[in-house]
Amino acid sequence: MNIYSIIFGENDAFLRGREATVEGKPLDKQMTTTHIVPEKFREDIAALTKYVGEARFKSGLTIEVTLAELLGVVPRNRRRTDAYDSLAKYLKSELDITLTIKSQKS
Repeated sequence: MNIYSIIFGENDAFLRGREATVEGKPLDKQMTTTHIVPEKFREDIAALTKYVGEARFKSGLTIEVTLAELLGVVPRNRRRTDAYDSLAKYLKSELDITLTIKSQKS
């Protein structure tokens, strides 16, 4: 095998069938990405992750809670559902997690 074949991949049959590894461990087929959480949501997301469970806290999740439950998990000074609007928007747009807050008034 010459350098030209290696560079242009003409003789890459030796690579087929090999499993991709990182530091000797198999690389998952599904790529994982690290998401940087803004400081203002860091504690809220940590509390929600603990509440829901780390294994279930992933893309596509729908969290339905009452306002009273959410105030116990993620406290706010303003005890209304609109106090969580920015958190709900962030979860939906960045993590594809839907936060639905049920109020006794609705």
